Amino acid sequence: MKYFVGLWFLGFTAVGVCAGCNPAADYALVGSAYVPAAHGDITLEKIDKEQMLLNITMDHLPPPGDIEAGMTHYVVWLAAVGELPMPKGTLDYDAETRVGSAAIATSMRELDVQITAEPSESPTQPSDLLVASQKIREK
Repeated sequence: MKYFVGLWFLGFTAVGVCAGCNPAADYALVGSAYVPAAHGDITLEKIDKEQMLLNITMDHLPPPGDIEAGMTHYVVWLAAVGELPMPKGTLDYDAETRVGSAAIATSMRELDVQITAEPSESPTQPSDLLVASQKIREK
């Protein structure tokens, strides 16, 4: 019995320690066919009663021009459910580490997030070069 309790405690401790090693992201991002190796996450942080901060990180992103000639930025689009997407910023992209990140505040609780490769940092509509997308549904 003492041996069994010791094993149970050891297993419980190992699970507890590993759970804190790499907490799960609120929402996963998986690269599209244009960038199949890319992946990342969106974590949410409440700013106040009305606003939340979307912290977006994508790893293994090639330079936008590698996806298609003339592309220079990764743009983040947000859309309320059933609405057209609006550009909300660009990923801060580091070509050396191939990581892109952004922090975007929004009051929307149910929204669609899209990341596209674009020829400028302020396009009026998303290109067809979808890098990743995710639906966020927070109550």
